[in-house]
Amino acid sequence: MKLFVSGALLATLLASGGYFSDAVSARDGSETPLTQEALAGTNASEFTLMRIGFEDVCKLRRADTSGEAQLTLDSACAQLVPALAGARVWQERADGTVAFLSASGETLVEFFPGDGVTYESLRPSSPLLSLYRED
Repeated sequence: MKLFVSGALLATLLASGGYFSDAVSARDGSETPLTQEALAGTNASEFTLMRIGFEDVCKLRRADTSGEAQLTLDSACAQLVPALAGARVWQERADGTVAFLSASGETLVEFFPGDGVTYESLRPSSPLLSLYRED
C-alpha cells in the first residue's frame, strides 16, 4: 500500500512539473496583448486564463471605468470555457473572491485567491481554471 501511495505522489509531482512549465511559458509575453487604445486613461490589469489539462490560454483585461470593473476577453476565452462568452464585468467581493458577471448581472465564473496563482476557480469546480496576473 505504501508503494502505491509513493508511486501516486511521484506521478502527481511529475505531472505538475509539466503544468507549471506551461504556465511560465504562457506568461512569457509571447502572446499578442489586447489592444491598448480601447482602455486609454483607465486603470487596467491584464491576466492569463488557463484551463487545467489544456495547452491553450486566453488573455483578459480588467479595466476600472466609471465605478465598476469592465472585463474584456480575447476570442480564445469562449473556446476554453463557453460560459465566458457573455462575461462583461469583473466583480471583487469583500471575502476576496472575484466573479465574472454577464451584462445582466448573472454570475458566470467565481475565483478565489490561489496558492501560487493569482486566482483559482471556485465555481464551476470543473473545469478547473487558473488566472495569472501579467506583470
